Amino acid sequence: MSRLYEHTICFLTLLILGTGCASKGYSYQGNPLFGWMEASGEVRTTDPFPILKRYPTFHAIDFEFPVGGKYADGYYLAQKFGVENAKFGGRKHLGEDWNALTGGDSDYAAPVYAFGNGVVSEIADYGGGWGKVIRIVHQQNLPNGKFYYLETVYAHLHTIDVEPGQLVKKTEWIGTIGDAGGSYPAHLHFELRSKIGAPLGGGYGLNTDGFLPPTRWLMQYGPNEKSFSEETFQWMGEKNGTL
Repeated sequence: MSRLYEHTICFLTLLILGTGCASKGYSYQGNPLFGWMEASGEVRTTDPFPILKRYPTFHAIDFEFPVGGKYADGYYLAQKFGVENAKFGGRKHLGEDWNALTGGDSDYAAPVYAFGNGVVSEIADYGGGWGKVIRIVHQQNLPNGKFYYLETVYAHLHTIDVEPGQLVKKTEWIGTIGDAGGSYPAHLHFELRSKIGAPLGGGYGLNTDGFLPPTRWLMQYGPNEKSFSEETFQWMGEKNGTL
């Protein structure tokens, strides 16, 4: 049976029954357009800049949280940007870890959304501590006519539901939350980078050069119907001193 035939049957099953399916060497969850990913070790990339140049009006004006909707409802920041972690020699966290308030693996396979309009530059299954990863490059246009590039990294995914070179809009479903093959409780590790295409690294560093604090960035360029900060997303147990 060809893979194309298998994919077609699975897609029809989803449309008719409303359920996903898994075929040999693949996993599927969520968005019916994509979600197929080979076994650990596959890396697929594309150069996003010619695509952004081809679509000059497809730029990022504003941004939203990658989980839980516009204001990350139902999620908390389990590990903030820049926090030193003793397990990694005091190195600083280069992203944010988002967990569901319901705890444990309750957010396993929950949707992950694009931070802003952009082009998918990489999808990969690195295995180990990273698991499945998506990278998206965004061209942010400023009111003064200037622009600059940002990169977002979404890691530990259960499924990848986009392809390299795909244009994705802000809040578009791109994948689902995972646990990096059982390495951690389910959560999203999310990074915002100012250096495009830099090595993936290890999620921690001696300094934060080339990395930006996502929630603080959203305070300036994100939804503004209500105010928020990193402290807004502390778990109640932490706020009450019960942890």
